[in-house]
Amino acid sequence: MALGVVVPQQAVAETPGVEADEATASRYAQARGESVVVESATTETDELRANPDGSFTFTQHLQPVRVRRDGGWVPVDLALERRADGMFGPKAAPVDVVFSPGGVGSADDAVARVARDGHAVGLGWGEDLPPAVVDGASLTYPEVLPGVDLKVEATLGGFSEVLVVKTPQAGQSEELERIAFRTHAEGVRVEERSDESGALVVKDAAGTPVLSGDASSMWDSSGGSPDNHTEGPAEGDRRAEMDVEVGADTVAVLPDREFLAARDTTYPVLIDPGYYCPNCGKVHHVVVQEPWPDARNFDRTDGALGDLKAGFLNAASLNAGRNGRSRTYLQMHTAPIVGKYIDQATLRTTVVGTYSCSPSATQLYLSPNIDGNTTWANQPGWYYLLSESNVANNPTYCPGPSGADFDATRAVRQASNEGWNWTTFLLQAKNEGELDTSWRRFDLNPYLEVVYNSWPFMPTALGMEGWGPGGSDAIPCVTGVGRSAVFTRTPRLRARMNDPDGGIMDAMFRVFDGVAPNLSAGYTDHYTNGIPAGSFAEVTVPSGRITHDGLFTWRVWGSDHGLFTGTVDCEFEVDSVAPSAPVVSSSDYLAVDGPHGSVGRTGTFTFNPGVLTGLGGTMDVRRYGWSLNDDTAITHSAAVQSADGTVTVPITPTKVGTNVLYVTAFDRAGNRPAANAVYVFDVAGPADVKAGWTFDETGGSVAQDSAGNKPLTVTGGSFAAGYSGNGLSFSSGAAVSSGPVVDTSRAFSVSTWVKLDRVDGYFTAVSQDGGSASSFFLGYSQDVNRWTMAAPGADSNTAGTARASSTSVPQTGVWTNLVGTYDPDSDSLKLYVDGRYQGAATVATWNATGAFVVGAAKWGGARVNRFPGSVDHTLVWDRVLAAEEVATQANLAVLRARYTLDERTGTTTVDRVSGQNASLTGELLWGGYPSAAAPTEEKWLNFGSAGTGEVAAPQPVLFSSARSYTVSAWVQLSGDTGVRRVAVSGQDGAYSPFTLGYNGTRWEFSVSQSASGPVAAVALSDFEAMPGQWVHLVATFDATTGRIALFANGFRQSTFSGTTADGSGVTSRSTTGGLRFGRATVAGAATDRWTGDLDDVHVYSGLLADDDILDLCNTTFHF
Repeated sequence: MALGVVVPQQAVAETPGVEADEATASRYAQARGESVVVESATTETDELRANPDGSFTFTQHLQPVRVRRDGGWVPVDLALERRADGMFGPKAAPVDVVFSPGGVGSADDAVARVARDGHAVGLGWGEDLPPAVVDGASLTYPEVLPGVDLKVEATLGGFSEVLVVKTPQAGQSEELERIAFRTHAEGVRVEERSDESGALVVKDAAGTPVLSGDASSMWDSSGGSPDNHTEGPAEGDRRAEMDVEVGADTVAVLPDREFLAARDTTYPVLIDPGYYCPNCGKVHHVVVQEPWPDARNFDRTDGALGDLKAGFLNAASLNAGRNGRSRTYLQMHTAPIVGKYIDQATLRTTVVGTYSCSPSATQLYLSPNIDGNTTWANQPGWYYLLSESNVANNPTYCPGPSGADFDATRAVRQASNEGWNWTTFLLQAKNEGELDTSWRRFDLNPYLEVVYNSWPFMPTALGMEGWGPGGSDAIPCVTGVGRSAVFTRTPRLRARMNDPDGGIMDAMFRVFDGVAPNLSAGYTDHYTNGIPAGSFAEVTVPSGRITHDGLFTWRVWGSDHGLFTGTVDCEFEVDSVAPSAPVVSSSDYLAVDGPHGSVGRTGTFTFNPGVLTGLGGTMDVRRYGWSLNDDTAITHSAAVQSADGTVTVPITPTKVGTNVLYVTAFDRAGNRPAANAVYVFDVAGPADVKAGWTFDETGGSVAQDSAGNKPLTVTGGSFAAGYSGNGLSFSSGAAVSSGPVVDTSRAFSVSTWVKLDRVDGYFTAVSQDGGSASSFFLGYSQDVNRWTMAAPGADSNTAGTARASSTSVPQTGVWTNLVGTYDPDSDSLKLYVDGRYQGAATVATWNATGAFVVGAAKWGGARVNRFPGSVDHTLVWDRVLAAEEVATQANLAVLRARYTLDERTGTTTVDRVSGQNASLTGELLWGGYPSAAAPTEEKWLNFGSAGTGEVAAPQPVLFSSARSYTVSAWVQLSGDTGVRRVAVSGQDGAYSPFTLGYNGTRWEFSVSQSASGPVAAVALSDFEAMPGQWVHLVATFDATTGRIALFANGFRQSTFSGTTADGSGVTSRSTTGGLRFGRATVAGAATDRWTGDLDDVHVYSGLLADDDILDLCNTTFHF
């Protein structure tokens, strides 16, 4: 008896295209006009194809038809091939089957073995086999016994192993009394089934069945050509059952000797043990037969169960003791199509044999589910008839087309609608009383083919009017008192369409007059087509469809090839009446008299609704929009919170003089007045600082307020050298006022100079106390290693804190200017470092009414964040500083060195600021009048014509030419013109960072931007230099703007060359080697030596203002 399953006749079509998921496959199928396989849904038994019309075809076979190979799928191919280890096996099979090639040494090998999921079982012959003869999926070992061949064949689920007893003489051999096969087992044990059917069960270590087998069947060749009988008994073959003995390492069969000797036995006779995998697919079947009422045939494919059967057959053909009926149950896995709309479902079968050439029909029923206990005596019956088919195919007398299809649509629709994971069908003869003519056998691999479509998902993100790209930025779908209002009678409606299968969809929007329960019977429909799944469908209600203001309802349906899914109701109100222009007032910035306030200082403005224009004369203004000095766009908005529609907002003027505030009102429908309200007011110039502390005291415990009356009490700190004059040096203290300095809920700015000693904590330079926390923190934050301006959202240590951070890591031991500003107009907290904008954060601050603190902060009611280092020159404003004002703080001009050159004798000259001496070398002469009492402007230093004299001055304290600086000198040129000469320069490496002098034609200020080359930005005088004339030269570099400038005799010049066309875009390197008077350094060598006179050299950190430069020239003039 052949075991396992018959090789399927259903071929696997070559796929025209494969895509990973359903949505992609559907899109490509519709674009290409051909079906596309969905890779993610493909299994050994299942295939899903997307069709060009948007539907899908799901196909499920009873047995595997494809297997995985090299990351893809290939059709099952049971043809044998020689493997690298010398064994034979099928080219592509669902289970691992191995056959011995026979020959010398083959006694120890399994003749055939099947393995699955780490479990394996096989049969061995125990002696060397003859060399195998290959024929397709089978091997034959000839004459293993006299007149007996051993044939093995690969099946879908395993293998069959058949002893072919070729002649009656061979059948009388004593060696056929008991045939023992050696068991080859890995991780399993073999047992005989408890029903004494001769069937075998293979269990794992836990006792779970993993494989099955049969060793009890034998049959002759009475029913037809002998060539057809090795795969299993055919119609009319005589059969017999054998006894089976299962030992520890053997399975033995005892052939029926009477059967072998009988006169009516037709040779050859087949004796068939074998193994197979009963559950290697998702679906199941069972053949139940009346002559064997208790046989458990669930998923069995061995012996006579190698095909499916239905009908009433005579006893002889059944090889049974009486005539009997057969039925087949098929249990398909329908979970993948649950919830789908089923267009068509067909069970497709292949008829492999009918007894009659004029048979009666076989019918298909929907049945309850089956399991391992299903037998003829314990079968589930059926629910209802589905369809029938009547195909004749007697291979001997009337061979013909063998396909037989059954309509299963009703059952599969019910399975989809009711969520059945399994759906079971029954194949049964239409007239089971018709002996033989009702008999039909089917191939073991029928398949269920289902054409379906998916119900669209309910549309989501329903909205109307005024949306952006996101799913929730439109007016949402609401019903009842919270419904939205729109100002237009042609509103836009939208919803996101989606479908489980992707693809292209349609949408229908329907608008009703009124709302439930008073919906009008009339409605208008609005369609839009060709929407990719996952995208928004949008329509605009055409003009004339909504003819009046009032309440309306709308719905939307998503559609996919005739399937519709709708939404709940959405309600809205149409209100086309606009409010009147609002009324604007302010007590801080009156519309009369003036000027008022200060640029940068916040004022409060009140907006009131004009004439009431809501339904029934109610107030329906919901928000106000406004902009300052810009009538082209609304830049700010505030919602109405009070019943009277009044709103008070903070606004910070940004320019001096006339300011114009444009204000509009919006009602709940979005209507606004035809014209804005216009409020004109006059703003005063920048107000002086609210408070300021230079910390130039030399002792005591009080730092005086240089701008008002807010002295600071100093504890734990001392007055010491600061950035400009003295400053405060802290180790663990702070300087605290007796009360608040500024209202921190309104506009304010703070500026301070700091020098940080370490970075191992959180350190605050400036703050103002609230009850629990400071309202702002200007200082250093360890977690980000940056300068920060931070503010909590409330007076609580649990409130969230907004923070603006510097772009660069702070330098310890370096004086740095920090500026923090807050603008309530935009809730913007900003940080500037050394005059450059760093970043911003958004927070609505609150008014801290406690002390103003320098050197610490407050958190959780305690003093924290004590600043380790020095603080100097701290200023507070009750307004927002403009960017140029911030730069002024960073460019604070501090004289770092001054050489008057009045000594008249000696080889040194003194720095009148630091007391350091500069050295004189080479040909130098003291010039001017000989009288020691002569004014300073009448004494100078002369550099002789030999061009060897120079002055080496030390590095000025706290001076860096990488930051803003000013250098000035009186010069008088002598000697040859046309030659570059430098009067003052900075020193650092191979090239001077800056030079001030003469370029051969004009006065020149040059900045070398590279330490490795003379890349220079140059500012020139607007006039040619003349020998013998004293000229006052001033050079400035503004690090906050990257701009250089040259002043001659107190006036700004406007000629540039080199790497800058207008003085901008310049960076400057720091001098580290001090200053040189009388030459420059180029490529490491002294050059461009000065000939002429030099006097009164000034060096500043920061920038002198233009007026201060003119004053400097006028107060140090030369005759």
